[in-house]
Amino acid sequence: MKAYADSSFILRLVLGESGVIQANAEYRRSGRPRISYLRLHALEVENGIRQRAFHEQRVLPSTERMKIKPEREAAFSRLAQFMSRGVLREAVLDMDSALDRARELSTSHTDRLGLRAVDLLHVACALLLESEIFLTFDNRQSKLARAEGLERRVWSLPRCKQPTDGPQS
Repeated sequence: MKAYADSSFILRLVLGESGVIQANAEYRRSGRPRISYLRLHALEVENGIRQRAFHEQRVLPSTERMKIKPEREAAFSRLAQFMSRGVLREAVLDMDSALDRARELSTSHTDRLGLRAVDLLHVACALLLESEIFLTFDNRQSKLARAEGLERRVWSLPRCKQPTDGPQS
């Protein structure tokens, strides 16, 4: 079974953010499918890890800043582990085709769902990769995935941070 996750879903896994325990359990119930990982994901996820560290550096008291670098490195380590264990599977896709498909989705769905361009792009990528499952925490993106025939898995986010090691292959 082919699975596709939006970047924010993958970022939550590697950062150990809220909702991860629930997502991990659902991932296991889904038969632990390999999740496609595009260069688009790499850019968004790696930048998201760095961006979080940047913002924490600006808002945390100096007594708590020493944890920023180890947490950032732990997130990059978890990402590497997901790749090496095959949880995330590198995939290649013609981005011009993905952008064209995203524009088609925009024409068909944005007036009704109020979608962002990146949400359209992720669903377009999932469709072009012939994914069967779409993993997301975003309700609008989930509605689009369902409208396009993808089995979608969406989770509402708990209010508290829950640490995890992420999905096990």
